[in-house]
Amino acid sequence: MGACELCGNEGVSTKKATVSSALLECCNRCIVSLGLIVEAEKFDLVFENTNKSQVIGRGIRGVDIMSNDKTELAYDFHSRIRDARIQKGLSQVELAKKMNEKIAVIQKAENGIRPTDSLISKFSKILSIELYVEKIPNNHRMVGVKEDRVLTISDVKDQNIQQSSDRRVKKKGRRLGVSRSGSRTRRK
Repeated sequence: MGACELCGNEGVSTKKATVSSALLECCNRCIVSLGLIVEAEKFDLVFENTNKSQVIGRGIRGVDIMSNDKTELAYDFHSRIRDARIQKGLSQVELAKKMNEKIAVIQKAENGIRPTDSLISKFSKILSIELYVEKIPNNHRMVGVKEDRVLTISDVKDQNIQQSSDRRVKKKGRRLGVSRSGSRTRRK
């Protein structure tokens, strides 16, 4: 955002336009109303062939290292770990010794607290289970309908109205400790 050098309007997008053989930054309103010629911006494309590593800090530049497009941790990973451990006949203590980890790590994982990626790979290897599943997009929802017709916005509105009318309205009662006539005044 800049300021138009012709009309003085601030906080508008500007383009370079030719005004009386002078090159000025002008807003779109001035360009259209005065019929100015917009100077085409020239871009110089420079390609550098560098073999430098793109690794910066802990990840690759421009890549979200926390997301994996194809797979994600199963929502029931904790029950899969517990079931596989019981199926192999291991206690939490024995599994912790096999994994060379603390018992608290096993307990947390079985209680649903997400373990680190290295722990997930250890669980997968020692228990011979798959903890990653195919990723399901979050923006897709399945709406069930009793009939074979499509659910409409009006149907959803009717359901919301019916749900709100089913609720009972609580009767406003008298507050304890307050007389009906209001607060009592002190007589002298």
